[in-house]
Amino acid sequence: MITMLEYSGKTVSDVCAEFGVSRETWYKWKKRYDTYGLDGLKDLSRRPHHIKYVKVTADVEKLILELRLNHRFGPRRIGFRLRKKYGVVLAAKTIYHVLKKHKLNVLSVKLKRKYKRFEKKHSNDMVQMDTKGPFYLRGSREKQYLTHCIDDCSRKVVSEWVNRRSTEESLMVLKKWIAENGKPKKVMHDGGKQFVSRGFQKFLQDNDSIKDKQIPPGYPQAQGKVEAYNKIVISEFLEVEELKGKEDGKKKYEAFVWFYNNEREHGGIGGMTPAEKFRKRLKQPGLQAKARQKVSVMSVHQFVNHVR
Repeated sequence: MITMLEYSGKTVSDVCAEFGVSRETWYKWKKRYDTYGLDGLKDLSRRPHHIKYVKVTADVEKLILELRLNHRFGPRRIGFRLRKKYGVVLAAKTIYHVLKKHKLNVLSVKLKRKYKRFEKKHSNDMVQMDTKGPFYLRGSREKQYLTHCIDDCSRKVVSEWVNRRSTEESLMVLKKWIAENGKPKKVMHDGGKQFVSRGFQKFLQDNDSIKDKQIPPGYPQAQGKVEAYNKIVISEFLEVEELKGKEDGKKKYEAFVWFYNNEREHGGIGGMTPAEKFRKRLKQPGLQAKARQKVSVMSVHQFVNHVR
């Protein structure tokens, strides 16, 4: 086809029409033939001449390992933190390979049962309440408890270090939630006496009939949000903080709750913080402004110093 022009007397257009190729293709092949001869007409590799790789530098790799070892973050959570705090964008798969290289990757676990996941559409559509404990401080036999009230949509939490499982302590936490975030439409809880008591139920009825939802016995998965928060408290607070006593524990836990709500990226809500998600999904405009005022501009380190 390339040499036909020399002996046939045909034009380039005639040759292209005969072989069913475009003039652009003919001139491309002609150029390759003139430069490389017959070898130039062989199929060439389509691999790009220059491939831009996202290089994981030594500093970035060090950050990944620190987040894994110090905070026990998984690949997605590490990716959220790198992007938000350091402007480094890496795929979760890339981060996983770094962890695997250092034998710090997490193996997948096959669940025996599958549970239907749900999430309320708006903030304050429903809160989940639970009391964690008892747990014990080192060198003490005194029982310690934490009572939580967590928003089903945003995972924002109000949680207090309390003395016991009781209606009074549970109502204190719920009232604090209402004062800071507005009234929820529904409260979900297990069958604990503190939640099914007459006093607790009367409070719900007296406050614009907040709906009560008790989960079935033996089905803690229904309260997946608050159960997940309990695991976070264990792995990122109780197991890593040095608590010198009850009062020291209360101050440090207050700082932890603030950090969880305002600084900690949450994998279940796309890397946003619970406070960000709460404001984004809050229906009442008046409460949105109030919620913004609750978020301090101080750093978490300043906040820790503030509560000490």
